[in-house]
Amino acid sequence: MLKTPAYAAPSATRPLAPFTIERREPGPRDVMIDILYCGVCHSDIHQARDQWGGSVFPMVPGHEIVAASGRSGVK
Repeated sequence: MLKTPAYAAPSATRPLAPFTIERREPGPRDVMIDILYCGVCHSDIHQARDQWGGSVFPMVPGHEIVAASGRSGVK
């Protein structure tokens, strides 16, 4: 498993805090990227605060990234 550092909301009422995500090793059809920067927009904040309902915690907000190519699978 790969250990990936991140910031997560542990609940809707607590601030973002350091968190480690465990990810599987990339497969033959996967591309692993190195995320250099990540933006957090208003929809991420609504989700992290469970203002729309249905949020699952812990949650790592952010979906707008700048990344560099890492490694790719053989296929």
